[in-house]
Amino acid sequence: MIIKDDLNLRQLEAVNYMDGPLLVLAGAGSGKTRVLTEKIARIIETDYSAPWEILAMTFTNKAAGEMRKRIETLLPGKGFRVRMGTFHSICAWILRREAHHLGYNENYSIYDADDQRTLIRILLKNLETKTKITPGMAKGYISRCKNSGITPEDAVLQVVNQRDADLTEVYLKYQERLKTSGAFDFDDLLTGVLKIFRQNVDTRDRYSSMFSYILVDEYQDTNKVQHELLIELTHGNTTGVCVVGDDDQSIYAWRGACVENILQFSNDFPDTKIIRLEENYRSTGNILRGASALVRHNLKRHDKTLWTRKDAGCPIRIKSLYNEAEEAEWILQEIEEILEDGSCPEESLAVLYRTNAQSRQFETACRKHKINYEVVGSQRFYERMEIKDIIAYLRILLNRNDRLSLQRIINRPSRGLGKKGVSSFFTYIDSTGMDPIEAMLVSDKISGITSRAQTGLKRLGEWFTLATEDISAGVSASRTVESLLENVGIAKQYDSGDIIDLSRLENIAEFRKSVTEYDNAASAGGLPGFMTEISLATTVDEYEGEESGKIALMTLHCAKGLEFNTVFVAGLEEGMLPFVRPGEYAPGDIEEERRLLYVGMTRAKERLILTYAINRIRAGVRQSGPSRFIYEISSGEDRFQSSAETATDKTIETFSGIDEGTMYYSRGNLIRHPRYGKGLVRKAVRKGSEWQITVDFGFDEPKTLVTGYVPVPILKKKGSMTDLD
Repeated sequence: MIIKDDLNLRQLEAVNYMDGPLLVLAGAGSGKTRVLTEKIARIIETDYSAPWEILAMTFTNKAAGEMRKRIETLLPGKGFRVRMGTFHSICAWILRREAHHLGYNENYSIYDADDQRTLIRILLKNLETKTKITPGMAKGYISRCKNSGITPEDAVLQVVNQRDADLTEVYLKYQERLKTSGAFDFDDLLTGVLKIFRQNVDTRDRYSSMFSYILVDEYQDTNKVQHELLIELTHGNTTGVCVVGDDDQSIYAWRGACVENILQFSNDFPDTKIIRLEENYRSTGNILRGASALVRHNLKRHDKTLWTRKDAGCPIRIKSLYNEAEEAEWILQEIEEILEDGSCPEESLAVLYRTNAQSRQFETACRKHKINYEVVGSQRFYERMEIKDIIAYLRILLNRNDRLSLQRIINRPSRGLGKKGVSSFFTYIDSTGMDPIEAMLVSDKISGITSRAQTGLKRLGEWFTLATEDISAGVSASRTVESLLENVGIAKQYDSGDIIDLSRLENIAEFRKSVTEYDNAASAGGLPGFMTEISLATTVDEYEGEESGKIALMTLHCAKGLEFNTVFVAGLEEGMLPFVRPGEYAPGDIEEERRLLYVGMTRAKERLILTYAINRIRAGVRQSGPSRFIYEISSGEDRFQSSAETATDKTIETFSGIDEGTMYYSRGNLIRHPRYGKGLVRKAVRKGSEWQITVDFGFDEPKTLVTGYVPVPILKKKGSMTDLD
């Protein structure tokens, strides 16, 4: 008998059920991977399906590999015969056999993100669009269309303005070029197979009959096209299908995931049996109660209640700090104490945050405390592409012989140089021995360089000349960086509105702040001193020793699927978590932001600490006090105790430093509204996790507002009408 005795009743039920479509709602830490592997083994063991008749689709190829190994351990010689992989890898396998239906041969190319941008950039040069369209903007638009199943022809019918018309034209030309190049992009792997299945019923039936049982992991993260592919693959056999997931952990809407797929699964698969895995094997009782209290505020979810046999454990701790630097310092001091008392190794400690730009403060604090760390799922702050570009420019200012840096930035941002032009430039300076900045100034004498490139190089040379003079005159590092960003166009190239480009702009803003902080702390150092500090920050110190382990720094998105003994979640402020984009007044999807924090909280096994900064500086957005999520986590509890009152049977523990004026509204508060400006609170009524406040803004009648929709910070506990001036 393969099925082990230590499966709980719900797990055992999910493993054994074979009488129809099955939806397994697997709460965080409930052992879903084990259930999937045991279920596949059970299907094989009972002869419900042969191994090669089983299709299992996972979120990552790594997950598929790990699952295959587990099955092979349970059933030696059979696990490797199960067809297993991601949706994209399975579709690529199908296309290698069926691409001729779309006019492609089996040796098609797959374009990655860089290939896509390059192709779109070429197209934009030849298109006369009436609005400004950037490669990033067009790429994002095309991907969103494909993930929603919208073809170029469909997009034409949905045009509502000129920008839509221009983007649609790019989409049409883009698909034409892919076809003539014999290439698919990543999204096309899915849409291409779906198109084949819908246009060729015999082909679809051949694959649907090939697999008698289909399993899908992480179903909450599937998009519309993936859901429709599952419907096609199960045509004529909806009995042999099982999807596993947790709607409370759906956090990838920004890249096309559709939580409705799991919420409405039974609509497309009638007679679906729903089994809830609610016993959590990871976290203590207090962590689960806090996380469950938070996510219950979402309306779009399957009801479930996680529980554990573990003790209540430590309360969830909440700490307010003055600013982000103090927040990072306090967290690292706490980590230092944990490491000193030996209660938790470095590799079981994690600091989670909402945006990549937040990592810099923690990296700085880690180096200060000599704590080994790893930025998981992304590069270290100073190694990110846009930051390395800035650093390369600054290196050339100090050392014109830095060939590597010059090669990096000579045509970045694009100056129309091209490979031939770059080669001509370096051949010229090598043959003449001329200083590269002087060569830029006389680029009109260099053959093989276009007039556009000559103009761009001359302007760059002029900036380098002026900036060098400024450095000699002793200007601050921050002034040099500001001059670079204003005159060279590094930031401007990311002004597309694309999510990735917005993240890069946030990183650039964070870099600006780091230079200013350096100047304030060491004004005499100037640019040379700052660059020395940067060089040390990006050097791996070999003497630290890898055997000691590393604490993990990562975004909440990267933390999905991981677990740690102790977790710190930083930045719980309105505007940061929930996240508000620059220029906007409210979160784009409050339920997804809530799920994101829920995922972060449920990574913790023993200890969970939440922090927020009262004064965080972020370009384009002003945070306005503690996140509403703090109140929701502590729903129904005496949420703000003093540390002396803390007891282990309480879910929430808070600490000194919390300014209650930033959390509770009362008559007389002076507040600021993003639209109406300053105002005096005349009446304040608590409405669950939000407040209904009546505010006098000094004009017309007082307005009644609900605080949950836009940031409404308290400027003073007691204000007066004169403060409105």
